[in-house]
Amino acid sequence: MTLIEMMIVVVILAVLAGIATMSYSRYIKRTRTTEASTMLQSIAGREEAYRQEFGVYCGAGRTDSMPPASLGPSSAYPASSPTVTPVDFTVTGMPREWTQLGFRPAGRVRYRYVAVAGAPPNAPPGESTWSSNPNQDAWYVTEAYGNLDNDSALSTFRLFSGNGNTLAVTSELE
Repeated sequence: MTLIEMMIVVVILAVLAGIATMSYSRYIKRTRTTEASTMLQSIAGREEAYRQEFGVYCGAGRTDSMPPASLGPSSAYPASSPTVTPVDFTVTGMPREWTQLGFRPAGRVRYRYVAVAGAPPNAPPGESTWSSNPNQDAWYVTEAYGNLDNDSALSTFRLFSGNGNTLAVTSELE
């Protein structure tokens, strides 16, 4: 084997290693995004159970005894913004609305969560096509926010009770 042949083999191996690293990184991010959709589905189920018992949906977010009136990371819990490194959800000082809702993730989380609830004539935030007539019914919107690559873009996952709890995703992998 000549030196040129050996260099060609090294370059090919380097390219393959680079492709494998990028694919693995993308796979890890995609796997971590399943947390948000799974947790939002769990919150949706808990909201429906809460409504069956109390007749209304439960808003839950960052502060205790004051359910959030708006969506956004500033209203979401946990207060410390999780990134690649997960943070504890169930800590001392956790807002009691999450406990009332029965939502307690088993482990650490990589996303922040918020649930806003209401009833007509109030419109759900971010739902421009929603009309209180003839939909004279209570509603909830729940969102998850995450930043898995520590840049300025947030991934946003959203469920709205008025559209059959269809998951809407904005910038899943940022």
